Amino acid sequence: MKYIQLTKTNDMKKLHFLTACWCLVALLPLLTIAQKVEWVEQVIVGNGNKFEATPPYIDYVTVQTYDPSNGSTSVFDVIKTQSVQDVLIANQKIYVAAQDSIIMYDANTLQRLAAVADSGLSRLHVFNNRLVVSKQFPIVRFFVEVLDATSLALIARIQNLSGDCKGILSTKDSLYVAVNGGYLATEGKLAVIDFNTWTLSREINFGPNAVGINDIYNYGGIIFSVNETPFGNPDVGSITAYSTYSLAYTNYVLNLRVGNGSGMKNSGVIEPLLYITLNNGIGSFNLDTKQIADTTILPDPGFTNHIYFTSYNVDYVNNYLYTNIGNRVTFGINVVADTQGDSITSFPTGFNTDAIALDYRTPVYIGEPESAVGKLALYPNPVENTLRVRYTGSSTVHEIRILDITGRTVFQQTAEDLRKGQWISCAGFPSGLYFLTVRASDIILSSKFIKK
Repeated sequence: MKYIQLTKTNDMKKLHFLTACWCLVALLPLLTIAQKVEWVEQVIVGNGNKFEATPPYIDYVTVQTYDPSNGSTSVFDVIKTQSVQDVLIANQKIYVAAQDSIIMYDANTLQRLAAVADSGLSRLHVFNNRLVVSKQFPIVRFFVEVLDATSLALIARIQNLSGDCKGILSTKDSLYVAVNGGYLATEGKLAVIDFNTWTLSREINFGPNAVGINDIYNYGGIIFSVNETPFGNPDVGSITAYSTYSLAYTNYVLNLRVGNGSGMKNSGVIEPLLYITLNNGIGSFNLDTKQIADTTILPDPGFTNHIYFTSYNVDYVNNYLYTNIGNRVTFGINVVADTQGDSITSFPTGFNTDAIALDYRTPVYIGEPESAVGKLALYPNPVENTLRVRYTGSSTVHEIRILDITGRTVFQQTAEDLRKGQWISCAGFPSGLYFLTVRASDIILSSKFIKK
C-alpha cells in the first residue's frame, strides 16, 4: 500500500483546499434543492352548491379555502350566482369564473380586489399580466376574451373562432385554446392565437376522433388534449398529441369513457403522467409511451347512484389528488388521496364543487436579501438549540414557517413583532439544512440555516 506523506506547509494547504472542494461538491445537491423549495399554501374550492333553475334563489356559489398544514377550512366569499366554471391562482391572486361574473381576490388576505360581469364563461389563464377567458354557450362569437389581470378591464376579443372554447395554455410564442364546438360538435380543434396582436393565427382540425376536446397540457413541446366522451355516445374517448415542432398530431383512441383532465406530474419522476377521468373514476396516461398507465387509481364513487367526481386536481409537490365528490343535491366532500390511490384525509365542500385550484408558493428570496422590502437575519447559524429570527423592513409579518429540504413544513407559527426578534426552538429538529420563510401582506422572504 502506498502512503502519502504531507508536510506542514504547502501540502497541508492543499489538503484544506481539497477538503473545502469536497464540502462544496457535497453541498451542491442541497443548494440545488434549496432553489426548488415549493409548498402548497392553501387549496381554493369553488362550490356551485345546490343549482336552482329558476328564482327565487336561496343557495349561491361559495368560495372556500383549505389549509393543508392544519386541516382547517373556511368560506371566505359568497357569489350570488348558480355555478362555477373555473378557479385559477396566479401571481398571488385568485380568479373565479362563476356563471355571469369574474371575481379577483388577494391570495394572502382573501379580500375581493375586483369583479366584472360577463357571460358564457369557461376557462381562465394568466399570461404576461393578461387574464385570458375562454367562452361557451350562450356566446355565439368572440369565444376568447383578454382582460387586464390586475384590473379586469377588457383589452381584446378574439374573432373568427369556430365555436365554444375550453382549455387554454401558453408557450413562448403562442397561446393555444381548445375549440370544443359545444354539444353538437363533430370534431375537435386547437386554436393558435398570436398574443402580440391578439388575433387568431389558425385552427388545427384534429378530426372526429378528437370530438369533445377539453383540457390541454404542454409536455416537452407536445400539446396533449383530453377529449371527453360526448354525452350519449359509446364509451370511447381519446387523447391527442400535437407537436409544436413538426406540427403533426396523433389521436390515441381509448376504449373507455373519458372525462376531464386535472393535471400532470412530470418533474423528477420516472413516468410522466397525465391524470384523467376514466369510466367515472380517476386514472392516468403515460406521456412518454402514449398509453394508459392506470385505469383505476381511484374507482367510480357511485355514478349509478348519481355520485360523481365533480372536480379534482393534482398536487405535484406532495403527490396528492384533491378529489371533490358529491351528488349535486345534498352533500359534497373532498377526499385527499395519494397518487397511488390511498386516502389521506378529507374535508367538507359544497354540493357542486366544479373547480379547485392549488396555491403553490416558493420563497421570493434565498439567502439574506437586503433591499427595500427589508432583511431577514437568523442567528446563531448553524444553530444547536434556539434560533433567533429578526426582520428589518416596513411590512407587517403575519407568519413564520420552517421547511426541510424536501419542502415539508416542520414549524409554523403566527409571527410576533420580528423587529424585536423572536426565538424558535430547533432542539427537536434532525441535523440538516432548513429554510425559514416569513410571509407578509406583500412579500415573502426566506433564509436558510443549518441545524447541528
